[in-house]
Amino acid sequence: MSNHVAIFIDAENLTSWVKNGGVETLMEELRSLGQVVVRKAYGKWSTTQLAPLQSVLNENGFELIHTFHPVSGKNSTDIKMTVDTMEVAIESQAQWIVLATGDSDFSPLFRKLREQGKDVIGVGPKSPLSECVKNSCSRYIYTDNADEENADETERNNMLVSEKIDFIDILQSILQEEDGSIHLSVLKSKMLERDNAFSEKRLGFKTFKDFVNATDFAEIKDDGNGTLVVSLVKKKVNVQEDAQMTLAKILKKKGWDVFPKATLRKIFKLVCDKTAQKSKSKQALVQEITSKNMIGTTSGIINRVLGIFYKAKLVKINGEGEEKLWKIDKNNKYWYEIDKAMLDRLAAGLKDAGFKAKESEIKALLYGRYTTDDEVHSLLSAYRGVIE
Repeated sequence: MSNHVAIFIDAENLTSWVKNGGVETLMEELRSLGQVVVRKAYGKWSTTQLAPLQSVLNENGFELIHTFHPVSGKNSTDIKMTVDTMEVAIESQAQWIVLATGDSDFSPLFRKLREQGKDVIGVGPKSPLSECVKNSCSRYIYTDNADEENADETERNNMLVSEKIDFIDILQSILQEEDGSIHLSVLKSKMLERDNAFSEKRLGFKTFKDFVNATDFAEIKDDGNGTLVVSLVKKKVNVQEDAQMTLAKILKKKGWDVFPKATLRKIFKLVCDKTAQKSKSKQALVQEITSKNMIGTTSGIINRVLGIFYKAKLVKINGEGEEKLWKIDKNNKYWYEIDKAMLDRLAAGLKDAGFKAKESEIKALLYGRYTTDDEVHSLLSAYRGVIE
């Protein structure tokens, strides 16, 4: 099987990603696959938006394909990119086809390439629509880290903490299903089978081995033949992790997910607008918010965020069973209600674990902006038994 790689980038859809180092990161990510024999980037390069990107793409060896848009609303870039991709797939020996688009309209192309026996890697932002493309790929690489150039560092960390916990859960479930140890490389393959967007580098680890070693339940050993194998252990000691990760894992055990404030704010605003006139089922709300294609979310994340609103008692429910209708009224104190619900669960989790957290660590988790120390002390006063 050929180890040749062909890369096609829609620069018009991924301008911010290209601008903020996405191309360099992608080339590093693909280095282990083989020789990159085709590098093409598409766009109307005469525009002020794309002209500054030419330098970085040239430096990384990309051929710049200029596309015209003679009619407003018609994207000739998509058509040209599709034609070139199919031509390369048919006429070249490239086994890996990489499509950096961020556009769900390419889903049929992804599926056709898979039918031809190609391994397809999709590249785009994490969003509900990207999930459609993701399911048609061999692997998927999120562009969020480079896309969100203006995102607050705490916001990005919260999303990555949530992702990290989800992938740790996947890792543990795979090891629990194994009868004994499993080769490290096979374990990585199984992680990608469960979620083809898994990337230890995105989560902040240099290697997959580092990711596995960072858990308190997985142990890596040499099998005596020079092969690294992983097995499940009761609990490892001396595993270092930051306070945010420790508290997030405790919250996860209590059914609470840590998500970025911006994600909660956007979904709360949307759900209030959607339910202002009429109550709707939770499923209908998820579908309507999903249709907005909010970057950084998926239908699963939206569903879990609505669960947070429910736990914070921001939801009024009418009806029973499948006929339950949700209504979320605008509430100026919704951050306080969310923080209070989170703290209740955190305090219970800390008590169960026999831990105490520093006030500064807990304050870092709060969503609300409390203008005075008295407001914070008042909020935390009920939890002094688990706060140092």
